[in-house]
Amino acid sequence: MVFRDDFYFIDAKERTDAGFCYTLHFNADHLIYQAHFPGEPITPGVCILQVGLDLLADAVECELEVVNVKNVKFLSVLRPNMGSVSVEVQKIEINDGLVKAQVSFHTPETPIAKMSLQCRMLVK
Repeated sequence: MVFRDDFYFIDAKERTDAGFCYTLHFNADHLIYQAHFPGEPITPGVCILQVGLDLLADAVECELEVVNVKNVKFLSVLRPNMGSVSVEVQKIEINDGLVKAQVSFHTPETPIAKMSLQCRMLVK
């Protein structure tokens, strides 16, 4: 399933000293939210992980395959009506075709999730 430009949209992308910061908004009308949960939509954890992977791939400009997900912490519920959500992709390390990074989701008031990803770079 394609998430970018359907389930979520990138409103801004900024290079920082530590990596990249993305500003996103989520599509409250997406089919996922109709099922999870009608009237009280929340973003499934697996979707948060996929968005993190998508943004890491965008940051390193390469298609990626997950090798390992560590230290995943879901700190708050991500609702599509929260407005802008910031996602920081930091501490990016690339070594022998493997990419490691830390990804965190938050609003100005609320930490949402953080994770460490290890991925393999895919050759097109």
